Amino acid sequence: MDIYFYHPLGLVFAKISYKMGLNPNQVSLLSMLIGVIGGIMLISGKTALWGVALIVFSSVLDSSDGQLARITGISSVAGRVLDGLIGYVAFSAAYAAIAFNYLQGNPGAFWIFIVMLAAGFFSSVHSSMYDYYRTTFARITSGGTFIDKGDENDLSGFFEKVYSTYNVYQHFFAASHIEVLKYLDSNSKDSLVRKKLALMYEEHNLKNVHGWNMLGDNSKILGILFAVLLGRAYLYFLFVIVFLTLIFIIMFFIQKNADFKFLKKIESVLV
Repeated sequence: MDIYFYHPLGLVFAKISYKMGLNPNQVSLLSMLIGVIGGIMLISGKTALWGVALIVFSSVLDSSDGQLARITGISSVAGRVLDGLIGYVAFSAAYAAIAFNYLQGNPGAFWIFIVMLAAGFFSSVHSSMYDYYRTTFARITSGGTFIDKGDENDLSGFFEKVYSTYNVYQHFFAASHIEVLKYLDSNSKDSLVRKKLALMYEEHNLKNVHGWNMLGDNSKILGILFAVLLGRAYLYFLFVIVFLTLIFIIMFFIQKNADFKFLKKIESVLV
């Protein structure tokens, strides 16, 4: 979906935005606004499908801002944090709308908000790990460093707190992978060795990245769409809590085992 739908359409709107003189952060905010409106529209069965359509369009614009950043050469850590918040804010609006939609048909069933919060928590964990492995893989295989050495120290206030919270998830659930990356970084001072290790990393982690991709926004949007088509939007909460969390648990152990084997492999190669 990213390759054949979101990325091509995102490039079209990135070029349009460039001609209009918009910067990446402005496109991100527009994406957030449209996503929130789409999420709110899930409160009614009459507008839910239109809401899903707007959420999809929001994701297209979310792809646009990154491509616009590459076109214009304008990129910042704050911009990347803002880009990461787009999905969280849009889906938060959608979660609240789905809960209120259920409450309308089931007066007094306030427990749905507990389910909503649980789904929101699990979704945030899923998204953070999906983004971590995807961006790490892309950085390393495109010639970047094994350890992200960005200028996150330039962040302050709200963006700093968001970035810190984001890192908590990553350092807790991706501890084994971070250990691998530190080892690769400490043993890649020579450029030829670095290229060899990067190729080994790509070969060893390609299938795992595809697994983590199942926890991205594409799966969540499809989950919302099917729940809306069934006329039971609240089923999306169960989709996140049960199905996506099961995928997360499976991928966690697959990745941990893969990291252990890869670390042993590169240790033997370097020795």
